Amino acid sequence: MRCYLFLALLITSFSAHALQSIRVGSQVLVVGDSAARVKGLLGEPSVHSKASNPGKSKKGKTKAKSSGHSEGKSASVKDKGEKWQYQREGRITTFTIVGGKIAHIEDVAR
Repeated sequence: MRCYLFLALLITSFSAHALQSIRVGSQVLVVGDSAARVKGLLGEPSVHSKASNPGKSKKGKTKAKSSGHSEGKSASVKDKGEKWQYQREGRITTFTIVGGKIAHIEDVAR
């Protein structure tokens, strides 16, 4: 019985990891890869912008968070760094780059 539970958890962890990767031709980009690798495979982004940080006001002071709202790790990662957007094969792929590495990948159909 433990073997089946372990196998189910193992399969679940692989599928969760696959959500943070994207295939480009015969190569795969994953969270943690360098920004240079993204440019090497996809070229310059069609849209390049700084990610917004909703916790900061215009003067740089941190706003108070509401007590009932908690942000997950992925939400905070998506609000930092730079966003690089690529249009490819009927899809829009957005990479969030933090510290020169991929922190988040979002791939949606147009």
